[in-house]
Amino acid sequence: MTESVITTINAMKRETFIATFGSVYQNAEWVAEEAYACRPFADASTLHTTLNAMVRGAPEGARIRVIRAYPGLEQFLAAAPDAPVFPNSNEAPAGLGRLSPEEFAQFRSLNKAYQERFDMPFVIYAEGRTSAEIMKALEQRLRYEPEVEIATALNEISLFAQDKLATIYQKLEKTA
Repeated sequence: MTESVITTINAMKRETFIATFGSVYQNAEWVAEEAYACRPFADASTLHTTLNAMVRGAPEGARIRVIRAYPGLEQFLAAAPDAPVFPNSNEAPAGLGRLSPEEFAQFRSLNKAYQERFDMPFVIYAEGRTSAEIMKALEQRLRYEPEVEIATALNEISLFAQDKLATIYQKLEKTA
């Protein structure tokens, strides 16, 4: 991100800042509302860190609502293995559209156990991961204590937020 973009961000009026960054976390415009008071930001990393801090510093109920706003693994397991959610199985992240019936059944079983244990979706940033890596993470995270799992899910969501911020920065650079 260029210096002119961070200057633009720091000069934004409150309403513009919230409109620009309010969607970084799904259904959690309040994150941008709170982060606005922390301006000026030194750089993109500082803005991302500040937004994350707002989420992590929120009461547990608010953190859980942030997690629940994200699509979990069940989104990719909603259909039978012979009727993938995605018309082109290559569109599903991490090869989840090309699971064998056995893998599909195992994912479904573990995902159900996860949802019953934590009462929230299993959120994972699938970019660059294989279905085997996601399965391993699901198995591991099922053993976590709830407070550890909430923190882990928020780490994953932070990666989604980082992607959204990169897109916003690109748009701002075009107008700067």
